[in-house]
Amino acid sequence: MAEHSVSNTGEFIAVKVKFFATFKRITNQKEIELQLEEGTTIAQLMDILIKLYIDLKKEIFDDNSKIKDYIQILKNGRNIKYLNALNTQLKDADTISIFPPVAGG
Repeated sequence: MAEHSVSNTGEFIAVKVKFFATFKRITNQKEIELQLEEGTTIAQLMDILIKLYIDLKKEIFDDNSKIKDYIQILKNGRNIKYLNALNTQLKDADTISIFPPVAGG
């Protein structure tokens, strides 16, 4: 478990992060649970994940530190692109799923 302080409320939330395919191999984890301070955003969560798993950075972010278009980040099954994108705030018991590009046939 990792703790990270991002606001002054002093209240912590538990957030589950699920990794798929390439990301599961990079992290050696299918999922992790983090204790984060209330008010943490997806952007702040991504910063924490990059500190924990440095190799995620090149897989998720482009050269301009933007999330690559084909990376899918879901909060409780909803794409964050349709919420408040990286500014989406996390709540207790949220599940974040991170998907790399998927090809198949």
